[in-house]
Amino acid sequence: MGPFDRLTFEDGLDIEFPAIGADPFDITWQTKSIARHPPMMDTYKVTSGARLLKEAAAYERVPEEDRPGYNDEIGGFEHEIDGLRGAITKVDQEWVNMEYHGTFEFHRTIDGDYSSLEATFTDGQLVAITRR
Repeated sequence: MGPFDRLTFEDGLDIEFPAIGADPFDITWQTKSIARHPPMMDTYKVTSGARLLKEAAAYERVPEEDRPGYNDEIGGFEHEIDGLRGAITKVDQEWVNMEYHGTFEFHRTIDGDYSSLEATFTDGQLVAITRR
């Protein structure tokens, strides 16, 4: 198992998916092979125009007293690990075109069946999705 990146597809994408028993546009897929480094829990999407985008986000630390589970009476958290929940928040987001060229695998278990697919990009444009 371990970390993975997330991948979604925007509605309106004019590309044929292999039959998987579900609407591929309603699924958040997992992948470990988009980036040239170990997965970092990044978020990617393929736009309706068939371009691969990566979410670039900025985060800020949330003051302890503003986090869920903060106890005013004790001036902190009942358990140290509780202080991690809600410790950061996304403050800015943009989508960066990856200009991806090549293939990567993505997968998901759907109703108990494992589906592994491969996306092929040429010069930044998605050209095919095939079963692996």
